[in-house]
Amino acid sequence: MSNSKLRRLHDAAVDHCSCGSSTPCVWLYRNQSHAYFEAIKASGGVMRKIMKDHGGDPSSPINGKLSGLFFMARNSDGEPPPFSYFGPARIQIRADELFRSAPNLYFTDFYCLSRGSWHYVIVVMTRTGSYSDLFCRSHLIPLNSASNPFLFVKNGQIYTSNRCNFDVEVFYTEDLNINELEMTGKAIMKTVMTSGQGHSTPGGKPKCPSCPICNK
Repeated sequence: MSNSKLRRLHDAAVDHCSCGSSTPCVWLYRNQSHAYFEAIKASGGVMRKIMKDHGGDPSSPINGKLSGLFFMARNSDGEPPPFSYFGPARIQIRADELFRSAPNLYFTDFYCLSRGSWHYVIVVMTRTGSYSDLFCRSHLIPLNSASNPFLFVKNGQIYTSNRCNFDVEVFYTEDLNINELEMTGKAIMKTVMTSGQGHSTPGGKPKCPSCPICNK
């Protein structure tokens, strides 16, 4: 993706969020199958980052280039929604804990899957000086952690957009030891209801090419 196209996508995403407001983001959360988390816990508790698939914009700079773990940021009154599209097992990690370890934010994608019915922005979180951080500095758009409309910090509290029919996906570019996070009270595991197919699509779903909002 060219720098100019990425900038147009960023500006379209900012414009799309401009009519919404923000809400406290206490948790970032990842939904998977029970077997996924059971295997991680049985092998030492380290949830290892995975190479980004080709979901979203097919020309996104991180597709097949950067490894990480996807988390969702949607909160309502400080809590994630009680359902999941990607599996019944959920790990919720304190948003401030992930910000502490990977404080740098970058914009990489704005897309929908069915002609504007629901839009997504992908924000990449990196640790200062890491390979991922150096990659993002060269290829993505840096976000001011205090003033962007997607995920930001104000007076010590993290906020995310609560625009209707919109989600912020966080691509966290470090491994995480979920056993340690649970033991220290920085993460909790939950079982939630599933909706839709109840799991992710192998290889990722490409963006809708005919949506006038996110094709710039």
